[in-house]
Amino acid sequence: MPQTPSEFDVAIAGAGIVGASVAWHLAGAGLRVAVIDAVGPASAASGASDGAVSVASKKPGPLARLASASLLYTRVLSQGGPLAGAFHPRPSYVFGQGEAELDAMDALIAKLGQVAGPVRVTADGGRDLLPGLGAGVERLVALDGEGHMPGHKAVRAYLARPGITGFWPAPIRAIDPDDRGVTLDLGTQKVRAGQLVLALGVSSPQLVPGLPVIPRAGQLFVTDRGPVDALPGSLTAAAYLLAKTEAPGRATLPPVVIDPLTTGQFLIGSSREDHADPNRVEFSVMRGLMARSVAAFPALAARRVIRAFAGVRAAVIDGLPIVGPLAGQPRITLATGFEGDGICLSAIIGAEVARMVRGLPPSDALAADLAVLSPLRFTTQPQEGRA
Repeated sequence: MPQTPSEFDVAIAGAGIVGASVAWHLAGAGLRVAVIDAVGPASAASGASDGAVSVASKKPGPLARLASASLLYTRVLSQGGPLAGAFHPRPSYVFGQGEAELDAMDALIAKLGQVAGPVRVTADGGRDLLPGLGAGVERLVALDGEGHMPGHKAVRAYLARPGITGFWPAPIRAIDPDDRGVTLDLGTQKVRAGQLVLALGVSSPQLVPGLPVIPRAGQLFVTDRGPVDALPGSLTAAAYLLAKTEAPGRATLPPVVIDPLTTGQFLIGSSREDHADPNRVEFSVMRGLMARSVAAFPALAARRVIRAFAGVRAAVIDGLPIVGPLAGQPRITLATGFEGDGICLSAIIGAEVARMVRGLPPSDALAADLAVLSPLRFTTQPQEGRA
């Protein structure tokens, strides 16, 4: 017998933090929302992230400004909203050694000054600003205003809103758009929706061939438990900032991030490798991360590694996510390619994509920066006679 598709106002492909945020905002507007995922909530990059809600790590320009706006909105959603149990403010620190890293720290301070957002530098000096740092640390910058939000907690909080129906595990076999909506073939059933949001991360090109989204893996490890106040906030090497800019080749030391967890453990990462294998954990890469983390914070030498793993981020060839209606398919909106920035950007991107889907204009203050993320940047051709 032919299948009768389940009917929704909007279907969201991908139950990561961006897709979950879009779903929460749409359901709040009274729409019937389906969230579809091949495995389940936060099963990919959102669940493997370090949870940093960080403006400092974002590329200067539109991404840093959107991250600043999203951090402010995340704070709002944590005050009695869905993120009340997920987001926690905390200080953060950036350390460096060598010319390239010290230059990156100067650029960080200049960027934060241009953004003029909620993140500010509270101290800039040597390793004596934070007890316990290693002798190799030449400079430390302390930041106030950032926070921590485990991806899996935020995803489940967003998806708990009434009006959201989950479909998982349910790989999407095909999508069939027409002038009235989109039909999604899940194999055992079909879902029909007036609009579709693709927030699939690295799987996005499977449904939109030619989309310039590429996988970029990162290796991480977790230590055993210890004193919960060993570090008051995350400790990031300036090499990590370089790895996320147009000059990653200047970084000669591992881009380590030392992230203290509320359990007294440390989550430490992360490499940036151009492959899509989440099961590939290389000892040589881990050894480099371990060595630098211990050199920066020697107390880690007393900890044991209890788990090593890899996460795969969805990157875009120009280093910016893809957000906006798909060219030629007005009923399909893209929200993909965040490459580790989804945790911080999810709140504001969820709100703005929900506006797009409902046919509303973007928020005035964000319109110009959101326009830079449009998928049309990959389809617009130069006009004749112009470079």
